[in-house]
This record gives sequence, structure tokens and C-alpha cells, in this order.
Amino acid sequence: MRTRNLLAFASTITGIILLASCSEQKAWQDGTISPLGGKYPLRLSANVEQVQSRSTGKDAWTGGEEIGVILESQTGKYYITDASGNVEAIDESNTLYWPHTAKAEVKAWYPFDTPTLLDISDQSAGYAAFDILSAQTRGSFNQPVYLNFGHSMSKIAYTLAAADGITEIELNSATVTLLGDAEARIEAGIVAPADQTDGEIKPFHDATAKQGEALVVPQNMKGKPLFKVSIGNNTFVYTPETDEEGNLMAGNCHTYAITVKAAGLEVQRVASNDWGNGGEEKIFSITATKYTANEVKAGDYIYSDGTTSDGGLRARYPNGKGVLVANPKPKPLANKTVVGIVFWTPKDTNPKGRTTPASLTDDKIMAADFPNCTHGLAVSLKDIPTGEKWINMPSYSLTNEFQNREQFTHPRKSDFVSVASGLGPTDPINRILGYQNTQVILAFNALCKSNNEMEWAAQPVEDIANFSKSNPAPKNSTGWFFPSVKELHILCYKDVDNVYLSYNYTFTENRDLVNASLLAAGGEVFYNSQYWSSSEYASYVNGVDYSKYEVIIVDFNRAFPYSTRKTNSARVRAVCAF
Repeated sequence: MRTRNLLAFASTITGIILLASCSEQKAWQDGTISPLGGKYPLRLSANVEQVQSRSTGKDAWTGGEEIGVILESQTGKYYITDASGNVEAIDESNTLYWPHTAKAEVKAWYPFDTPTLLDISDQSAGYAAFDILSAQTRGSFNQPVYLNFGHSMSKIAYTLAAADGITEIELNSATVTLLGDAEARIEAGIVAPADQTDGEIKPFHDATAKQGEALVVPQNMKGKPLFKVSIGNNTFVYTPETDEEGNLMAGNCHTYAITVKAAGLEVQRVASNDWGNGGEEKIFSITATKYTANEVKAGDYIYSDGTTSDGGLRARYPNGKGVLVANPKPKPLANKTVVGIVFWTPKDTNPKGRTTPASLTDDKIMAADFPNCTHGLAVSLKDIPTGEKWINMPSYSLTNEFQNREQFTHPRKSDFVSVASGLGPTDPINRILGYQNTQVILAFNALCKSNNEMEWAAQPVEDIANFSKSNPAPKNSTGWFFPSVKELHILCYKDVDNVYLSYNYTFTENRDLVNASLLAAGGEVFYNSQYWSSSEYASYVNGVDYSKYEVIIVDFNRAFPYSTRKTNSARVRAVCAF
């Protein structure tokens, strides 16, 4: 019996889906580009991904904020309608329409009337007027576009203390000046690189608390004066000596502890972290998660015999982009074979206040099959063949629907979560489910094989199975499986809630940590490329079930999950629990 006959539901009520009636739907399914002629307006919602808590920066939408939006060559003026981030065009003349069926880039910025040249030299009264937000994503005509706004400027925070010849009274009269580019050049919310380093910026300074902060143009101040502290007739200057001290990245808060002494300044860069993620940022009290050489942690080498050795991670700071690695970095053990790199352990996740904290027990099938694999997740040393398509059929496959039919006969079928997921904050993409997804897809592929219809099969799972024959997973692990969106997002960034709205070009903390260990072990680093997940895209538009046609992939350039057609190509990397 043919697969299509076995899946008879595809020719009943949903059969009309497979031959969508409108021409633009057919064009989208088969990958061609068709003009839409102003039929589909751009649908938007917006989120501020990194909130800020002090001296009146933008922390959340209140309603009424005006934003600029660019859809390919079109530009429109939109506004936030309420605190939930719903977005509408100011009027019909500003409404943007999808020009064609292909995916297109959508950019936005706030405030709408941001000048192209912004004087940031005086922030003594606060920096609300200089807090520029921008968003960039890709979308298509058949689904809403979520704009995840991030801060385009870099933020500096500091504390002052007195010691060795400087009194507290003298410190109370201190004047702090930041040095760098005092003018920001901005286009569509994007701040251009600095073109001067000797401009002066007055920060917001709390003399009582002896702390302050300001926004600056992203730039690397290594070898250039950054802080100037004046007390009476004395002026002290601090110049960062390393990239770690002086590289001021967009969207990050760079925190410095400054001790003023009669002989000069002693400055310690406490952390370089995101401005915050959904709560108040405690910029002057940074608590790191610390690791020892003897405990299993991200970046460690995992060997064929199932043992691990130190990869050098010593501390991970909150709110991302803040890790401390031993210098020199430990190398793999010479007498063992490295087969993977650890990228997550339960210690990395603090469930307090979380909605979807990472947990290996979320995958009930994996927890039952491998009850002792509770130590963490590891990734294979190299990609499985690049340029990989999900399927070789010209249009669709039916894995999600197969899971819900009688052909899927797993004894614990009721414990499975759908392999298809929406993009919401509690949808399956926010859970570790790669192992169970792989079991569903393997069963579907076996059905295809038994009916001599392997063109319907999910190719990444087939190739992972072949890869495992010559590249076995660590002993006492689950074996290599096809990661879900959650595993990939952790692998690129870290464990956070609402992964669909947690992306930024700086969100590569774990990727960079793992890449350093991959290089040391002779593996293949992660590229700024797209990686297939085992999570199909659950969306219904005008009666069309898009899980047939689309899978959610993760862009490792910015930890961005989005849907794409199964006939497109992306990279594949296997993971395991151990």
C-alpha cells in the first residue's frame, strides 16, 4: 500500500490543502516567487527584548509609540497600540503590503523621528532621548511578523570608590567624563561605527550612590582613554588595555568598578552583559555561576568512553554574553578520543521565576528510555552533510499528521508531545524534545521505506543514523539524535524562555564557547549558518496546514528560530544526552 493511501486523511477534509486553490499559495509551496499585488498587508507585533531599569531608558511599550518600518523598498510609519506590543499603521498611506510570496526582510526602529546625527554629549539628566531601538527579521505574507527590538547603543555603568590617599569627601566632589564618539550617526535605528574617540560625554551620575551610567556609540576603546575622573586639580584617566576591557558592544551593558587612588585609577571591568531580559537589571551587583575544573559543564570535552575532561569554563554571568574561561584553555586528553562537546548541564538553568526552564525530563520518552542520562547535553564534533534538504519531494511531507494517526504505534504514544510547534512562549519549541521528535521521524521514515517511498522521508534523520555508524556517540549516552529548536537555541545562546523572541547578533555565548573547544579538539566549528531542527512549524492560514511544508530552523548568526520550506537547504548537527 502506498504512503499516500496509508495516510488517507490527506485526501479527505485536508486533501484540498495539498492543492491550494489560490495561485499565490501554490507559488509559495513549490518555491517560486509570485507577485501579490497589494493583497496582503504586513501584520506586526513588537517586543522590547532587553529592558533597562535606571535613568529612564526604554523598558517596555506603553502604547502610542511611533516606529518606522521597512519592508524591502517600502517604508511606513506605524505605532504601538497598547502595552502588549500590538502594532498598526498610522494610516492607510503608511500601510505596507507584501510584494511577493518569497520571504522578505523586515526592519524597524524606534523612535520614528530619530535624527541621522544625534548629539549624545550631555546625559547628565538621563539618557531616554538617546535609547535607540531597532529590530530586524524575516517573514512571509502568510504569518504575522514579530519584531524583537534591541538596544542599538552600548551602555556603560560604573561605581566609584576611594582608597590610598583619596577621602570619601573628596570622592563626593568627583566629576566623571566618558571619552569616545560624542555623536551617533543613525540610519533606520542602526548606529554607525564610531569615527572619533576623543569626544566627551557627561554621564548620568548619582553622587550619593557613587555610581553612574551613559549610552555610547558601539566601539572598541582598547588603547584609548575611556574614563576621566577629576577631583579638585587632579585628573585621572583610565585606558583599557585589552579587547575584553575596551570592546563596547551594541545592546550590552559594560560595568566597571573604579577605585580612585592618589596614584591613579584602578579599574576592574565587572561584566559585559545584556541590558536585561524581562526584569529589572541589577547592574551593580553581578552574581556569576561559578564552575570548577572537576565538574561537568559547557565547553568540556566528552570522549568515546563516556568520560569528560575540563574545557576551561570558570564562570557564567547573568543576562548573557558574560563567561570566564581559564587561560590557557585546557586541551583534550591525549590518550582519549573526543567525540563531542558538552553544551548544557542542569546547573546552567535556574528554574526560579522561569516559564520553560530547560529540563531533560520534559522529553518523557528519553527519560524512560535512558533514565541515567541526566548529566547534560553534548554536540557532535562535526556537521552531518551540508546543503541538506529536509525532504526530496517537491512540496511536502506528513510527519506531524503521521504522529497522530494509527500508523504510529509506539507503546508510549500518549507521552509524546507534537513534533509540530507554534512560536508562542509555551509552545513545544521551548522544551527539550529532540530525542522524542527523532523517534517519531524514524518511525515515519520506516513506513516510507516499507512502501518504497523514501522520497517522502526526512533526510536529516537518515543521515544522522548513517553518521552514527562511523561516528558513535559517547558510551552510556542516548546516542546521537536530531535536536529540537530548544536544544539548538541553547547551543547557540543559552537557556532562556520564549526562544522565538530571544535573538540578537550578540546572542552567541554558547556557540562561541563550544567553538573554542571544537577547535581544540580538531572538530568543525559552527558557522553563521542555518541549522535544521526536528521541530515542524505548526501554523494554519486560510485552511492550510504549514507543518506539511515548513520546519523551524535556527540561524546561528543570532540564535534566531524561524520557519522555512522543507525543500530548502540547511546544515545538520547531532546532539545527545549523557
